Amino acid sequence: MTGISPGEIEVYGYFRQHLGPRMQAAGLRIVFNYNQPPGIHFKARTPEGYRDFIVSGLRDGLAFRFPDFPESGGIWITEVVEHPVDSSQRAFYLAARMAIDQAYSIAETRRALHSGT
Repeated sequence: MTGISPGEIEVYGYFRQHLGPRMQAAGLRIVFNYNQPPGIHFKARTPEGYRDFIVSGLRDGLAFRFPDFPESGGIWITEVVEHPVDSSQRAFYLAARMAIDQAYSIAETRRALHSGT
């Protein structure tokens, strides 16, 4: 996983998971930037109770999938999709991890295409 970068891409993910008598759901759109201020920035209205869990999910995902992500890189959260009943802190943490995993999948596919494998 070392040395791979997501590049300047935008990913969107929404998931809904059945948990017996109820569901959990959340969605995020994120943009990776390298020519904007570094760090994680919220460009979309985000309920205060979910912000820390989104940031935690993004940071954990970056550490696992993109350990060499440059400190000068930035991530913008441009859309937050909240379900009025099914959203939770855990759901937003998972949505953030899922968005990083999607970016990783794209980066790996792009790398495989360029290497001819």
